Amino acid sequence: MEFIYILCLAAYLFMLNYKRIILGFLILIIGICLLFGVFWLIFFRSAATPDEEADEAVVIGGELPEVGPAGELGKMTSGGILPQGTSGDEATMDDKYGLEETYTIGNIANGSLTQVVSVIDEEFIDVNLAGNSLNYLSSDDNKFYWVALDGKKRTLLSDKEFPYVEEIFWSPDGKKVILEYPDGANIYYDIARDKQITLPVGVTEPAWRGDSDKIAYEYIGANEDDNWLVVSDSDGSRALPIEPIGDKRNSVQVSWSPTSEVVALYRKSIGLNREEIFFIGLNDENFKSLEVEGSNFKGLWSKHGDMILYHVVNSNNNYNPILWIADAQGDNIGRNNSSLGLSTWVDKCVFGMNNTTVYCAVPISLPEGAGLYPDLLNTEPDVFYKIDLTTGISKLIAYPVYSEELDEFQVKKIFLSDDGTELFFWDNFTSKLYSMKLR
Repeated sequence: MEFIYILCLAAYLFMLNYKRIILGFLILIIGICLLFGVFWLIFFRSAATPDEEADEAVVIGGELPEVGPAGELGKMTSGGILPQGTSGDEATMDDKYGLEETYTIGNIANGSLTQVVSVIDEEFIDVNLAGNSLNYLSSDDNKFYWVALDGKKRTLLSDKEFPYVEEIFWSPDGKKVILEYPDGANIYYDIARDKQITLPVGVTEPAWRGDSDKIAYEYIGANEDDNWLVVSDSDGSRALPIEPIGDKRNSVQVSWSPTSEVVALYRKSIGLNREEIFFIGLNDENFKSLEVEGSNFKGLWSKHGDMILYHVVNSNNNYNPILWIADAQGDNIGRNNSSLGLSTWVDKCVFGMNNTTVYCAVPISLPEGAGLYPDLLNTEPDVFYKIDLTTGISKLIAYPVYSEELDEFQVKKIFLSDDGTELFFWDNFTSKLYSMKLR
């Protein structure tokens, strides 16, 4: 009987489709695996932890890294986060930075919070560093004053009042000025000799030669054909036309080179993100040109005139300014043209005394398009960087603060003392002048 049962079972199995058996077995195995996976995810998997270490990076732009002694670069952090200090008075970070830690305010710029000192504690129209002192036109009484670098001594330079002045163009020696008024009128004033002369109507953007005896300027006439680049004595006499500028006045930067070979720079668009810069001399010299990667070029001569620091605006940098450096003298014009990687304007920079260092104020962050509309879009505070031109390396040297309130500053104008130990800056937020020790 058992033998017959075995034969019947074998016949039944033979009649089954072996492919269906295999398929069923595979489905069973997959189902078991899926159930096991769900069970493991729910009960056994531990919470993921973020990486605690970040790659070290060289800083570009105004984002603040953590730094060690002497401004050593550290790990990149998000913009606006302050670096930890090393010496001086302690200050507590408030809620606006999202941090609740105690930081230290140092007395010397070494890569962290750095104490600044008020030098001119009143509002003024404009200021200029001349040797071991500062000259300025007061907003209170519209008179010129001399003030010591420590701000402790002030002397009236002239009893003459100059109200309604809009802009001042200072001679390098600080003894002469050209005062520009809202209606476009310009007055030459020799402070030391108390001599005043009204310059011809049409004088715009005057720039002084290094010896303070000559000026160059754009003369804008009634017609475009009357627009010229002109050189004259500082009081406007003995005017000499150098180059017609026609309708290109907004593309000309009047700027004497330290060697007095070049009086202006002309920028010409050669593409969407490129300009060619022409160096204009006094005698129709055929200087080499400089090609730059961007638009809205503006340059700053080095101490010896052998290099030019400049900013351009580029779509690759969200239409924000970026600094470059290039050789700018003789046959070397255009050589060693390289980006310095900092997003700021040359107006916020000054060359060091050794001609191989540049100090710049750099916005913590910039919205897209700030390079095209800086007066409208640049609302962020600045920090200070030092650039080594021999290596191209930029270092954060200071986040300026005036008190434990961690004040913010935006640099409008910047100077370096003759001995290279102090930076002076005109603050755009308070319209006052401050100093900061570099060593």
